[in-house]
Amino acid sequence: MEDNYKYSYVNDGTYCYPNTDILINKLNIKDDIVLFEMERKLVALRVDELIDKPMKGNFDFNYLKSIHKFLFQDVYEWAGTPRTCAISKKDLFCLPEYIDSYANDVFSNLKKEKYFITYDYDVKLHKLADLFSDINALHPFREGNGRSQREFIESLAKINGIDFDLTSVPKIDMIIASHEAINGHNEKLYDMFISHSYSILKEKQFEYIEIICSEELKNDLLKLI
Repeated sequence: MEDNYKYSYVNDGTYCYPNTDILINKLNIKDDIVLFEMERKLVALRVDELIDKPMKGNFDFNYLKSIHKFLFQDVYEWAGTPRTCAISKKDLFCLPEYIDSYANDVFSNLKKEKYFITYDYDVKLHKLADLFSDINALHPFREGNGRSQREFIESLAKINGIDFDLTSVPKIDMIIASHEAINGHNEKLYDMFISHSYSILKEKQFEYIEIICSEELKNDLLKLI
């Protein structure tokens, strides 16, 4: 079933080796299976680094781009840079010419909602799932969107006093839930977020705010808690 959810894209020669669908990479690997495995291993090492030392930021588009750049820096020259081609995976994602404006809408709204910090626990989970769906629809990078948005959402959840691990969700379940959400049906995402989350102590929440948020954002959030 996952074969139905492979990327379709406009190949303008920017991202792939000539006459292939293999992404140009720093390792110069021209076998898609080998590239997949090397990318997975290298990104996993970077994820472990983020666990030990989370990235500071403001939970805006620049923060998402910084996460992507950090995770994929060993594999792609364009890590952290929004794509310039149209892509789809059964659903058409945001067209490249609208990525910046759509991202501005998504992250400006997050800021207006005070990063969900003032909401009750159940409302936070629904808000996080909705944001996950919005970032998925944005799909700003040529590759690596899922892993980047997962790190973004899990970090945002932590400063909200919520811990969950989306890596434990079966890949096909995530694909189906994301596909339904992009078509306006977020129920599976809600169930997924609820079943894979738990509340953390206030002291731990404050610790996450301290180590993840920029100084300005940290000061703003602490006034609201």
